[in-house]
This record gives sequence, structure tokens and C-alpha cells, in this order.
Amino acid sequence: MTITRIDPADRWSEAVIHENVIYYTSVPTNLVNDAYLQTQSALAEIDKILARANSDKTRILDVTLFLVNKSDFAAMNKAWDEWVAKGKAPVRCTVQAELMKVEYLVEIKIVAAVNQ
Repeated sequence: MTITRIDPADRWSEAVIHENVIYYTSVPTNLVNDAYLQTQSALAEIDKILARANSDKTRILDVTLFLVNKSDFAAMNKAWDEWVAKGKAPVRCTVQAELMKVEYLVEIKIVAAVNQ
């Protein structure tokens, strides 16, 4: 059973692949105070890591979205709906959470299958 760690550091790895499944948590790189733009940014980061892992958004199995403000739910959903692969949406859960970096309005955790 091979475990592949993408960009491992002492505290965490950017992503982990095990048995053709990738585990990844995305945060926005665009930290403007706008949940729609931050969600777009975090989703773009997901696209990048999935490409590195030989996968894409059609292979996402499970998503958990962490949202700081319930009032940003519609803005987050707008970005999500524009991005998600139609007819191939994963299981999804949204949780209101206080995130560890005050600038973050959204964080997204995914589990996806890797293309073989």
C-alpha cells in the first residue's frame, strides 16, 4: 500500500494519495473580503491539485465546505454552482466554522478518485 504525499512538510502535506484516492484541503489564495471570490479561488486551487494528481473535478467523491458566515452561503453556492461538474456532483456538506486564519471566509476539503 503506497502512500504518496504531495509537497510534504513537517506539519502537513499539500495532499495525500492512497489507493487511488486523493485527500486535499483547499484554502483561497485570493483573500479579499468576499466569499464568492474566495470560493472561486479555493476551487481553482482544487483544480490545480487534482491535475497534479491525475484527476479532475468529475472524480470528486466527497466535499466538506467550511464557511465562517452563514450569510455567505448564497455567495459560496453561486461560485460552487458555476464550477461543479454538472451531473457529476459529489456528496456535499457545508459547516459553519471559525477558521484558524482570520482572513479566510471559506475552506474546502475534498476526497477524489485518481484516474488510473
